[in-house]
Amino acid sequence: MYKIGQQNLAFGLKFNAKGIVDCYEKGLENLPFGQRRDIEFKMIEGDFQTFEGRWSIEEYNNGRCEGSDSLLGQEFHTTLLYVVDVEPKLWLPVLLVEGRLCREIKMNLSCIREEAQKAIQNSRPSH
Repeated sequence: MYKIGQQNLAFGLKFNAKGIVDCYEKGLENLPFGQRRDIEFKMIEGDFQTFEGRWSIEEYNNGRCEGSDSLLGQEFHTTLLYVVDVEPKLWLPVLLVEGRLCREIKMNLSCIREEAQKAIQNSRPSH
């Protein structure tokens, strides 16, 4: 996957980063409390020394009905995890992008949460 990012920095400066990222979707993993699936990624060429991590989505239920294979009436929760290790190349000042990168990741995850909540609300039958 070819990925491009651009940020406006202080004093009218712009920061551009690009790279080729390999992504690997792992198989569904059954856990004692539910299920998890990971997507791991690693930059193989680009503007960072290191850019790698994973997305994990975990679904777990709060009240599994013993002896029943039915999902009816069970309450499920889903958690999205994002782990990233970023190391800039020598020419890129860490302090210049670190705070902004953290804010952008938080904003992206919040937007994903909002969209997921909208999808859930739209899928529920109205009374």
